[in-house]
Parts: sequence; structure tokens; C-alpha cells
Amino acid sequence: MGPKFLLAVFVLISIGSFAAAQEAGAQKKDAGAQEPQQSPVEQADQKKSKLTFSLYLLNDDQNYDVNLRHQFGQVVAWLAFFHDPKGESLARVGAEYDYQHKWLLLIPTFEAGMNGALAGSLYAELGNQNYAILGYSQTNLKPFNDLFFDPSESVQIGAGRKINGYDRIYGFTIFDVRLHTHQQNTHVLWRHRLNRDNGITLDLLYKSGRGDDGRHIHASGVGIYYDRPTWFWKAYYDPFVNFSRQAMLRLGAGVKF
Repeated sequence: MGPKFLLAVFVLISIGSFAAAQEAGAQKKDAGAQEPQQSPVEQADQKKSKLTFSLYLLNDDQNYDVNLRHQFGQVVAWLAFFHDPKGESLARVGAEYDYQHKWLLLIPTFEAGMNGALAGSLYAELGNQNYAILGYSQTNLKPFNDLFFDPSESVQIGAGRKINGYDRIYGFTIFDVRLHTHQQNTHVLWRHRLNRDNGITLDLLYKSGRGDDGRHIHASGVGIYYDRPTWFWKAYYDPFVNFSRQAMLRLGAGVKF
């Protein structure tokens, strides 16, 4: 992680902490008008199923993806299908196990594509209000049709702060540790509840590393996720997607139930 990333995380965490303090002060002044413990948009995080439709727009192509996820206790499983009208389509299945104990969150994930592609990862958060992020991922080097938009043979390092039950700010860097490409993606994300029924997440991306053609890439992207109690939409601009020469606009929408 470079100094610019650490400075950005520090600034955003400071802003988030100030906002939380201002909100707490306002609540003390108006003790007679208390909100329920959880708002509808916060309760949406507890819904068991999510169906997402995505459209990936490239310079000369467009791809489609549909993903159905369902939570079975501490296990989340998904079934998905990716379609490229000009190339290969791919069905895939996957699952993750969410283990939470006091200050430790541990999420191992496994995914398999119908073309024989395999991918596994281990994600961890260490801490309570302030926490560290650690992760590792690896595949068997068979293609998932560009569905990994960060390096997939990688280590992840970051940090975050939980401001309240919904709001948080966090940042991390994912960098290649297997293919010697020097590819790395740095994300800084801010999740904020706008009111009882609306939430928003902003994702700022900076990427650097060697592309498929050997050229060294430096580029920035941005994503937005808009959250409602029963539905959501998202949009993401990703230049040099997967360190190729193409930019990608990813659009998605879905329902939670």
C-alpha cells in the first residue's frame, strides 16, 4: 500500500468519525424522537436471498450475468450464469462460510466453473470498531471469463472502521503474488445510510501493473452501489479491465428477499 492510499484512508476515516460524532450529538439533543434500533435498509442486510442481473459493456462487446445467492445458516451458496454473445458462456457454482467470533470474521470461499475453472479464497477481518483486513486468493489458472475484476492470484491487505450499524469506511489493496505481473488494485469504500430507506456505497479504485501486452498501466475507476430495503442498483467504470486494453462499464440491478 502506498502513502497516497494510507492518506486517503486516514482522511476518509476522519471524516466518517466526525460525521458519527455529529450524529450522536444531534441524537442527544432530541432524545424524545428515537428511531427504531434498525432501519428498513439496515434490516435488508439480514435477508437470505439476492438475485442480481448484470450488464458488462465493452468497447466492442457486451456481456450478461445473472447470479442467485441464498444463505443457509452460516453458509452462503450461489448459482450463476455468464453469457458472451461473441465468446464463451459459463455456468458456475460457489459457496462461502461466514464464521464470526468476537473480534474475528473469517470467510473461506470456493467457486467452480463448468469449464473446469476453480477458485478459492480466504478473507478475514480482525477487530471490532476498527479492524484489519487480510485475504488470499488463488485459481487453477483456467479462465472465469473475466469475472474477477481484481487480481485473482493475490494477497489482500487493508483496514477499516465501523461507524455504526450500517456506515463504515474501509480500504484495501489486492496485489498479484503468483504471476509476477506487479498488478495491484487499491479500493477505498464508504458505505453510508442516507435515511431509513436508502443507503449508498462509493468505491474509488486505483490500479497499476503490467498489462497483457507488457505495457505498465496506471488508471483510476469508480463504482456506486445504491441500496434499498428490497432492491438495489449498481454501476462501475473500470478502465483497463483485467489489465487489458479495454474499459468496461458494469451495470447491475437486483432484488433481496
